[in-house]
Amino acid sequence: MEPTPTINYDFYFNSNEWFIIVSLLAGYAIIFFLPKRFPLPLSLLFLIIGINSGIVFDHTISIPPFDFYDVNDSSYFELFDFLSYIQYGPFGYLFFYLHSYLKIKGYFNMLYIVMWSIIAMVMEAIATYFGVFHYKEGYVFIFSYPFYFYIQSITLALYLYIMKSTKIPQKYPPHQ
Repeated sequence: MEPTPTINYDFYFNSNEWFIIVSLLAGYAIIFFLPKRFPLPLSLLFLIIGINSGIVFDHTISIPPFDFYDVNDSSYFELFDFLSYIQYGPFGYLFFYLHSYLKIKGYFNMLYIVMWSIIAMVMEAIATYFGVFHYKEGYVFIFSYPFYFYIQSITLALYLYIMKSTKIPQKYPPHQ
């Protein structure tokens, strides 16, 4: 394995903080302006699932014993690390929203998971470009795909279970 490159952390308010702020504002604005598809408790649950997916993913491989990357300006937990987890909420919500809107069924669920895993990879690449992620210990970008695929699969199974066991009132039609 190659030696870990030196990571040059900065302690200034710059591109990684701006990326998180813009992502937060844009993500939650999109949710706010979309036609409502779910009752408020389900919408909040879907946001929390997105946030928790990010926390679980990051805290599985970004802390010891693996410690494959650092988030933001240092290896210590900071305010913008917390805010970066909050930005996962809209992605989780949109994952559920679009699945409902597109009425995906059967084998198309697998394609949906693959597509969202690719979307996650694109967002990770952009976040890395802006300095949100700093890879180390030989970790490379493409290693993230199996984690995204796994988390998207579990998330979709959870969503399908929730929707099967929850009766959504008729005032929330499939299309608006």
